[in-house]
Amino acid sequence: MDKLAIIELNTTEVKLIFADVIKNKSFLIYDHVDVPINLMKDFNDESIIKSTIIKEVVCILSVFKKMIDEQGISEVICVATNKINEAKNQNGFLNEIFSVTNLKFEILTPEQEINYIYTAIINSFNKPKALIVNVNNYETEILLYNRRNILNTFVLPYGSVNLSEKFNGLTTKELMTKAKEFVYEQLKNENWIFELDEEFEVIGAGNVFLSLGEVSRRARKYPLQVEHNYTLSKTDVQKVFDVVSNMEITKNSKIKGVSAESTKNLPCGLAIISAITSNFNKDELSISKTGLVEGILLNNVLPLTLEKPISDNLGYSLQVLNEFYDKKPNNAEHVYNLSMILFKQLKVLHKLNRSFVRVLRVASYMYASGLRVTNDNPEKISFNIILNSQIYGVSHQELVLAAFTSSMRDVDNFNLSEWVKYKDLVSESDLEAVKKLAVILQIASSLDCTKFGNVVDISCDILGDSVIMKTITKGEVPLEIKQAKLSTIDFKRAYNKNLEIL
Repeated sequence: MDKLAIIELNTTEVKLIFADVIKNKSFLIYDHVDVPINLMKDFNDESIIKSTIIKEVVCILSVFKKMIDEQGISEVICVATNKINEAKNQNGFLNEIFSVTNLKFEILTPEQEINYIYTAIINSFNKPKALIVNVNNYETEILLYNRRNILNTFVLPYGSVNLSEKFNGLTTKELMTKAKEFVYEQLKNENWIFELDEEFEVIGAGNVFLSLGEVSRRARKYPLQVEHNYTLSKTDVQKVFDVVSNMEITKNSKIKGVSAESTKNLPCGLAIISAITSNFNKDELSISKTGLVEGILLNNVLPLTLEKPISDNLGYSLQVLNEFYDKKPNNAEHVYNLSMILFKQLKVLHKLNRSFVRVLRVASYMYASGLRVTNDNPEKISFNIILNSQIYGVSHQELVLAAFTSSMRDVDNFNLSEWVKYKDLVSESDLEAVKKLAVILQIASSLDCTKFGNVVDISCDILGDSVIMKTITKGEVPLEIKQAKLSTIDFKRAYNKNLEIL
């Protein structure tokens, strides 16, 4: 296993990201440091990055370099915002960084940035057709894709910072109203943005969207603090827009859950988002936690993503969690295979549609994750790990159902009040589905309790009020059968059938 570091220098912060890497296989970001700066302070007067700012950046990067060296990292990728190209002293700035730290920065074009973000999003969402909107400090980048093909792109030379500068001196409400009107005027001739076909979805990326999501979740009392794939409606966007427009945002303001820097940039960022969402024909948008850094890592660690996306992003994200967190050897994949055999064999009884396959897949791969922490009540811990792990290709509802499926293997400890917390995401019929899936997972994990993989197939005969479950094995399985038989009472509760395991 190797280690890789990425340094991102933009106009408001310097970021250092550490990742564990298995080349041509997977990566995991395990640490990061974000340091706020004001790279463009007094920049508009002379188009020169001030010497005091250069000194500050070099100082930060020198510390970053020591941290990188301390961890023995030899591969470092350094990228910088396109805004630096406007500085008359850009060469002197970058040369001084290199002479002191030996770090060589690549200045990204807006097109490169949106392509990296596209790479991150196409590999972390189960959305074959979508419009991506990325709002950064000085540009808004829009990209339309259809099944791995980029159809159209547009770069608006305004982001949350320079749009605010354009309308400086107004109240927050006046600022947001005028900024929204201005942005729409710049975009209104790009018909492909506002006239999306029915099958296309919308994905927002960047800090402004993350801040929007945070404010929206708090306003809705949303039960999950999961940023990636959080979905909100036009109405939700408008509510946040209205709330923020009625606040007087100053440089010292801070909205709960949002950093001071992000709060300052939020009004014009929301104006950009609202100018788009208020005028197009889609009611919902999803927010991406992944972005530039993940796109760079994917292209670097998995070169195949330069040509085509990962075909199974859910499987990939589960593989990453299994690779980096769970002890080896483990039986996560085998338990999943046994669960799927049971799911198919018992379909006539549970009558669940294929969307529940993703729920069972997550629960099967993550059922033992609680053991990373302790052997005391690991089912409960696995519940929290599933809800707080970076799992791609599933909705928030599916994450909640997978967490309950895993935890309800110990059904006696199920607390209905815990389920009620997620009432906005799940239904009464979902609870019955989870009970059935949990029994499937309980039997599958019991049939591989030794981790020998001796049960290779299962055949179920449904006879009246009984189910005869015959195991096909490659060796003796007395312990596995004995453990699986402990599930017969729970099976009777969930399926109203007696269970016999042979």
